[in-house]
Amino acid sequence: MCTVVAVHPEQLQAAHQLVRRRYAWRGYHVALSDDFDAGTPGSEGQPVTLLAQDHGKLLGTLTVRPDSPNGLLAEESYRSEIERLRREGRRVGELVKLAVEEGVDWKAALDALVQSAYLVMYLIHALTDVLIEVNPRHVRFYQRVFGFVVAAGECMCARAGAPSVLMQLDIAQFGRRLELSAAA
Repeated sequence: MCTVVAVHPEQLQAAHQLVRRRYAWRGYHVALSDDFDAGTPGSEGQPVTLLAQDHGKLLGTLTVRPDSPNGLLAEESYRSEIERLRREGRRVGELVKLAVEEGVDWKAALDALVQSAYLVMYLIHALTDVLIEVNPRHVRFYQRVFGFVVAAGECMCARAGAPSVLMQLDIAQFGRRLELSAAA
């Protein structure tokens, strides 16, 4: 399994279709225009869509969205919390559009995506913190597996049409966690 950055329109389209299909299965909404934009990955404010693949077959996708003049998608629900982080001097970004194909080794796909996302967040965008909006039933998983902490309580995410909790991950701590897991 490998992870690649989606740069071609057909790669971005495949990622979008996977997200739409998997989110629809859970009853979530996905807007047609939601951030599957080619452009130059890694440039200022440009989302980076990652693809976990096995012999060219798409297994999963995850998009890293650094902060930009347009802000973060999570600000629709959590503006004051995100503005507070910026005032504290934190360089924030968000993880969005996580989806893994049904019936694949989700742990391996998720591991590949998250490790690549870490490199994008830390090395390319120099983020200090990453945010993610998750369904309340997934909070414990993100805490246990990745070390996220709850940054703000439950509210309704209009984009997904579902409840969400804002979670925050300190990138430096996450890097140490990845190093420890690699050494084990």
